Order: sequence, then C-alpha cells, then structure tokens
Amino acid sequence: MTTPTVTLIVPYYRNPAMLLRQAEEWARYPLGYRVIVVDDGSPSDPAHEVLPDSCTADVYRITTDVPWNRNGARNLGAHVSGTTWILHVDIDHVLTASQAVELKALELGDEKWYRFRRWRRGRADATRQKDALPDSETFGEIKPHIDSFLCPRKMYWRAGGYDEDFSGSLGGSSLFLQHMTEIAPPEVLQEVRLEVHTTDSVPDASDIHLSRDRSRYARIRAEKRAAGDPKPSDWLRFEWERMR
Repeated sequence: MTTPTVTLIVPYYRNPAMLLRQAEEWARYPLGYRVIVVDDGSPSDPAHEVLPDSCTADVYRITTDVPWNRNGARNLGAHVSGTTWILHVDIDHVLTASQAVELKALELGDEKWYRFRRWRRGRADATRQKDALPDSETFGEIKPHIDSFLCPRKMYWRAGGYDEDFSGSLGGSSLFLQHMTEIAPPEVLQEVRLEVHTTDSVPDASDIHLSRDRSRYARIRAEKRAAGDPKPSDWLRFEWERMR
C-alpha cells in the first residue's frame, strides 16, 4: 500500500473561465501534487496565456488543432508526469483543495485504479440532461465518470495508453478503459469526490466549440473490434512543446 504522489492531468481547449476556476483550487493543494495542463491546440485563449503567472501548473501545448484530441492530450500528460500516480480529469471536473487533502491521506493499492463519486454544480445543460438528477437541481450527486480516474502511471502504459487513432472524434476512451479493466476492475473511492461544473455554473465548462457527432468514432471502434481490440503502439504522434 502506498500514499500517493500524484500528477493531476487536465486537457484544455478554449475554456478560460473553467481553467481559472480549476486554478483557484490548485493554489491551495497540499504538497505532493503536480498539475499538468495539456492544451490540445486551442486557436484562441491558449492555456499558458490564460493562467496567471502565480500559477505553478506546468503547461504543454499540442501544436496542431485536432478536434477532440483528448486521447493525445492524456497520453502526453502521462508521458511527462513522472509521478507514481496520475489523475486524469476532464476540464469541467474539479478536485477541490479539501478533497485533494483527503486523497493524500489515503493508502492505495499499487495494483488498483480508482474512480470517484461525483457531484454536479449548476443546473443541467445539454450535456448533463442524462444525469439522474432533476435538471433544475444546482448541486447533487450523479454517477461516477468513466474518464476521470486515478491510476498508477505504470498501469496506464501497461494498458497501452489511449489510442490516438480516435483523435478527431468524440469518444475513444472505451477501448483503453477495457484494457485497464482487464488488468484490474476499477474501484470507486468513497472518501473523495469530484465536482463537475455545467455551463450554468461556469459558462465555458463544456467543450461547447466542438461537434458532438459520434459517427467517426463508431466506425473506428467497429474496425478495432473486428481486429481483436489491439493495444495501440503509436503514441505522441502530434507535435508538442512545453509552454511553462
């Protein structure tokens, strides 16, 4: 059992208000956390220009603007993280400072990975009407998110990392998560929660700039399934640079 030293990895695409909301919490994190923001090619409001100089987060930027390149962003974050544990969240999912303290106090299994209980902040927007919570409710528990998780960095790469063939499509995490589950089923941490913001709470909380058409994902996923769901072998195929 180990006490985690954690890198929080956050992909970013033109969400300046949400990024600043995240940074408010990072400023109060306890020792033992590293924060990495991966800007996946924002053509405006790049992350390194949005964050104040006082913010200690490291910022990396994928130089090509590929829509829905969270797969590439997450692989890049895992590649440069350097810590035993990595915590992947979407930009609208916040690990508050108080919850970061709670997480540091836990002992975690070296061969386990974890999802989180989750509370929604704000009334439901178009992306959150699937929640088992009234649309008008501004704060309440919803189910854990499949793509916000804590895992050992070594386990992440044993599962193959995210398949960047899906970059450019909404979706693409299911194959990676399948490989993770083949190593070990995820556990839900009961002691630590995430808060997910809607556009009612933070105006640019969601990826409002991008198409949510999943047809390209469905085609590629069918091709992968027919090929036996292989693990990817080609990562970091997009050029990137460290900004700060």
